[in-house]
Amino acid sequence: MQYKIVKAKTEFADAIARLTGQLSYAVSREETKQWLIELEQSERHGVFVALIKQDLAGWLVVEHRLSLEAGHRAEITGLVVGSDYRRSGIAQGLVAAAEQWAKQQGLARMEVKSNAARVESHLFYPSVGYQLEKTSHSYAKKLGSGT
Repeated sequence: MQYKIVKAKTEFADAIARLTGQLSYAVSREETKQWLIELEQSERHGVFVALIKQDLAGWLVVEHRLSLEAGHRAEITGLVVGSDYRRSGIAQGLVAAAEQWAKQQGLARMEVKSNAARVESHLFYPSVGYQLEKTSHSYAKKLGSGT
């Protein structure tokens, strides 16, 4: 299947929001557009999409992370390929674009976290060279209104 990987643009917000729904996240076009604008302006983030002709087939976000315990690294913080396009090499192409972005940032390590329920991703990441390092729990707390 012929596809091309390009940097995301705000004009892709509708299609990105639709694909995000396939991850079971309910986001509006307006939220997606605002977040996409912020990500596009960030030097610490890369946002890539896969296009088949004019159809947006997938998206990926990669972030330059810094922590006291691990230093600088890149992390894939979101990846989805539309259900009609899975198992066609698009996810691998998106990950390769993220890895190239990370190298251009001078980063030597790429990480990704995946929900335990996403069985397909646990098969995919090892197939493109990623090794399982640990499992963890994720906790969240609402802090009221705001961004």
